[in-house]
Amino acid sequence: MRPTRIRAAIALGLSAGAVMWTAAASPATASSSLAATSADTDWREAGHYDTTAACKRAGKDGVERHKWGEYKCRPGRNDNYVTLWVRGGGSGAARALTAGPAAG
Repeated sequence: MRPTRIRAAIALGLSAGAVMWTAAASPATASSSLAATSADTDWREAGHYDTTAACKRAGKDGVERHKWGEYKCRPGRNDNYVTLWVRGGGSGAARALTAGPAAG
């Protein structure tokens, strides 16, 4: 093949990839614009632990106390710790029940 044909083939492949990437990303951004504004759908760091077992224990404890709806433990920025990621705030009814005695 000639160099111009090779360049043309590469350019067509890159442009097709860019078009497919844009088309695939567009619906996700449009549909998640409302969800991204909600604090309950965003993952946030809740702590760093020495072991995965300690991270899972803290995650389960937070779910049981209705601090967050779900959790995951992922490796931290280096090999020395595990990061606890949480999402959601638990159910409002359960939080109201565990908040303390009702006035009255």
